[in-house]
Amino acid sequence: MPVVNQLTDQASINNVHMGIVLIITLAFGLITPPYGLSLLMASKFVGVRFSAALRASLPIYVIFFATIAFAIFFPNAVLWLPKTLFPESVGCFKAPDGASYICP
Repeated sequence: MPVVNQLTDQASINNVHMGIVLIITLAFGLITPPYGLSLLMASKFVGVRFSAALRASLPIYVIFFATIAFAIFFPNAVLWLPKTLFPESVGCFKAPDGASYICP
């Protein structure tokens, strides 16, 4: 993680945004081959061949790709909830009047 933090700091990427993108891509990695650990375990528990489970999960791949692209290209939409609930965690600071937050 220190390498990722250094890269996000140098590229001026919000750390919370990068964390969200990393979590989404790691979740996608759990269902894609060659590892696909979650998909492999689910197919074994249900008793379905891995190849059949892989074919059945192809529509989910499209949704994951769209979600990852959305998270990368629309950071303001992704950071809306953290800015609303925990504004200081995403770099916002209190306004001089103290009633609201100013988010860069």
